[in-house]
Amino acid sequence: MGDLLLRGIDDSLKKQLQANANMHGRSLSDEAIALLRQSLGRQQDGSKSAGQRLRAVLGAEKLSEEEIEAINAFRNAPDRDPPHFE
Repeated sequence: MGDLLLRGIDDSLKKQLQANANMHGRSLSDEAIALLRQSLGRQQDGSKSAGQRLRAVLGAEKLSEEEIEAINAFRNAPDRDPPHFE
């Protein structure tokens, strides 16, 4: 594993990072690594469409004919009347 040295970090940023680390029960280094992984993961996911991200979560799940019919019935159902308040 490699090492990374960060210089010139504001004291307030370091305090905030330490507070987050304490809250999550991690060391300062482990918290920084977790935040870097989280941030880089978001950037990579940002290049994918919403459908692609959803497919990655759901996998190759296919809806049954009954589920598709229920979705279509819901989509085509008339809107209900809004409630009346007196």
